[in-house]
Amino acid sequence: MEIIGVISLLVILPGIICTVAYKSSKNKTEHKVLEEKRKILELEVELQKGQIKLLEEENKKYDRIIEDK
Repeated sequence: MEIIGVISLLVILPGIICTVAYKSSKNKTEHKVLEEKRKILELEVELQKGQIKLLEEENKKYDRIIEDK
């Protein structure tokens, strides 16, 4: 019985520890990837806001041209 206990400590316990460590590092990596994707999306939103502002200014310009005629 003691042999089974020792074998389980030498085989199963390190396996569990390695699995937990692997999943932890994988979660950290996934978190970093998602954080970078969030930053990219925020920048894309800012870009779209800038394009909208540009279109609004262009519309104002054309409105003035139409009103002058």
